[in-house]
Amino acid sequence: MKISLAFILIIVLGITAWSCKGTKKITESNGNPNDSANEIVLSDKPLDSLKTDYFSIDSVSIDNQILFVYVNYSGGCGDVKFEMFYTPQLMTVMPHRRNLALKLTDNDPCREIIQKKLVYDLSVFNKEAETGGVIISINNSEFLYALSNK
Repeated sequence: MKISLAFILIIVLGITAWSCKGTKKITESNGNPNDSANEIVLSDKPLDSLKTDYFSIDSVSIDNQILFVYVNYSGGCGDVKFEMFYTPQLMTVMPHRRNLALKLTDNDPCREIIQKKLVYDLSVFNKEAETGGVIISINNSEFLYALSNK
């Protein structure tokens, strides 16, 4: 009886230790919000020349180094791809200004209205943000993105 009780206790402790180990890996991979953020890509073409499928931007916000864009579009049964672009700085005004353009490639024939939160990493603008900030402009919304010098 004592041997079976000890055997059951060892199995319970083993399962407990194994399940805690799995939880730790999940927490570590989701700890940094920048891990899931998409990259903003430099475009060699003017932003107004980018061809895009129809979508609308509901709202835009910035939190720390993350840009959140809430969009809606028609679809629901195919592949869609959102990409964010910016162009090189042309004017030397302070604070710097960056216009962003969102592009949708929609290979989705369905007509359901889809709402989606897009997440983009603003660290590509960190050098400008440290030296007086940069004004981010997208969809007639403007935000000052600035980092404090440490």
